[in-house]
Amino acid sequence: MVTGGAGFIGMNLVRELCAANSHVTVMDDFSAAPRTNLSGLPVDIVERSVMEESSFAKLPDIDHVFHLASPSSVILYGKEPQKCFSTTTISMINVLRYAKTNGVKKIVYPSSGSVYGRASPPQKETTIPRPTNLYAVAKLACEQMIEGTEDPPPTTMLRIFAGYGPGEAHKGQIASPVGLFLRSIASDEPPIIYGDGTQSRDFIYIGDVVKIMMRAAESPAVGIVNAGSGESHTFNQVVEMLNRRLGKKVTPRYINRPINYLERTHADTSLMTKTFGVTPLSLEEGVDKYCSSIELAT
Repeated sequence: MVTGGAGFIGMNLVRELCAANSHVTVMDDFSAAPRTNLSGLPVDIVERSVMEESSFAKLPDIDHVFHLASPSSVILYGKEPQKCFSTTTISMINVLRYAKTNGVKKIVYPSSGSVYGRASPPQKETTIPRPTNLYAVAKLACEQMIEGTEDPPPTTMLRIFAGYGPGEAHKGQIASPVGLFLRSIASDEPPIIYGDGTQSRDFIYIGDVVKIMMRAAESPAVGIVNAGSGESHTFNQVVEMLNRRLGKKVTPRYINRPINYLERTHADTSLMTKTFGVTPLSLEEGVDKYCSSIELAT
């Protein structure tokens, strides 16, 4: 089962699970992503909210749960902090209860690299988190909820860094920086950058995120594992890369950065590589695949 299966990560994951001939059930209320994101996929859809424990009644036998259904943006948390925090944490309680009661073999939970916050990079799984926003606090709370549950179901918590790639268009202004910059530059509009563009992120291509999640489901490994590329690039570098790939020379527009703005993320991926055997694409390779998918779609 994939909760939030119509979202950015969810739709890409569901496609790969279907391609692997898995029997997939999607639970989604389609409040954050359109049902059309699942068009043509052979999935069973439970159109219910993960906030309601009754939504988990009368489900088919489920071996694995990928729990993706929660708000995925600092911007959303800024607009509706109470709703976003409660959705993230209460849905986790419901999934844990369901999994324990129904003998689920494995939960894969997408936490976030943002839980590290101000912690010095490269950030390892043993690094003490220093979250700078409520979104990261909620993700960290879910990790601690899992670890604090008596006899919890086997769970891998993936601290996913800055994911990007095809399928995020429906997210609009809360898409990844790569997605936002790509859309602006392709339209000959200046991408908006907070600060001077020297802030950096560990960007990981969506295909690699999905690969890591599927291997996590199959693996006996439990606990926290980073999911990143192991590289960090500045926003200015991303703009330069996109301009070069698209044959453009669009100059960014720089504006004041918000308070508590995250300056740098950079994952230590040694545990990820050892555990799941995944070697992520470089940002340049990922950008090329992303741009190619946009060009094919148009």
